[in-house]
Amino acid sequence: MNKGLTISFFERHKPSALVLISQLSAAVLNGLAKYFETGNEPVHPFQVLFIRFLITGTGCTFYLWYTKAPNFPLSQPELRPLMILRAAAGIFGAFGFYFSIMYLKLSEATALNFLGPLAAMILTRWMDFGTFEVVDRIGALVALIGVVLVVQPDALFGQDDDLLSAASSVAEGGPKGRMMGLGFGLIGVCGGAIALTAIRTIGTREHPMFSVMYFSWTLVVVTTVASFLMQSVHLTTTILSWVKLLPLGVFGFIMECLLTAGIANDSSSTATIMIYSQVAWALLVDWVVWRSQVDLLALFGIGSVVTSLIVVSSAKEWNWLRKGRYATVAQVAPAEDEYEAETDEEMAELNPTSSVA
Repeated sequence: MNKGLTISFFERHKPSALVLISQLSAAVLNGLAKYFETGNEPVHPFQVLFIRFLITGTGCTFYLWYTKAPNFPLSQPELRPLMILRAAAGIFGAFGFYFSIMYLKLSEATALNFLGPLAAMILTRWMDFGTFEVVDRIGALVALIGVVLVVQPDALFGQDDDLLSAASSVAEGGPKGRMMGLGFGLIGVCGGAIALTAIRTIGTREHPMFSVMYFSWTLVVVTTVASFLMQSVHLTTTILSWVKLLPLGVFGFIMECLLTAGIANDSSSTATIMIYSQVAWALLVDWVVWRSQVDLLALFGIGSVVTSLIVVSSAKEWNWLRKGRYATVAQVAPAEDEYEAETDEEMAELNPTSSVA
């Protein structure tokens, strides 16, 4: 009996566990990227992105080929424009995030990056219903306040040296560095919001790995071309320097696989909520690797951003509960297939996947 209950417990919470582990992988991946970008022998973000998405793209391509996925390798013709839009916007999302971690703490950059899913959910709701609901307004305002508390501009908080040293990471160049980090982060937010909106529009009509594959190979091509054309980009040339970047791709592919498996097997938003645990993992990585501590204002700002995202993403599910969408009493459904398709599409709106960056 106990064994049966234990199995049932793990089966029920398996999607949440998969997503939780995927976010741990994401935090480790981003921590490694920041370490390489800001170390004694700094690696350019283009090189980090190239390795990270070369391995991820190869893994996704092999998976789709091995499983004989329909419409491989270019997806359905009618979805290709959306795939291209997702890839193009995702490039800005990835560039913005991986440049922002050069100037901000990992936890701060991660919290700012979550503005992308928040903006995407508000945007898709407006596209569907033409409304900007009260909960959306409150969520956006709380998130904006959170961003101000994270960045702490001098115009509002002054230039207190003790506060600055507590809030700044080793890689920052003071207040100017934090503002540069904010600028790159907001570029990433805009790209991420558009990419997630495209993902939501694609919905369940295609396997999620197609979207990741398009994004990965597009980013590989862009970083390769940019590395040759931009004189300011200096790539490392030793074999060892390239080999040490391989874990970036490995952790990236693990994250994508676990996240996709967790979200696909989750019938509610419970597993999706676990995505927000990435901020907690990032705080842990900041402390373990750099021994950095976030001051109370920045910590409150991080919490505000994550809380606003949770509230906005949960609002629609509460509407479902009030309408009886999760009623446990079996009812006769005249069009069960249509109901399932509608539910899948609505759930896609609640799933802010982290594959944007």
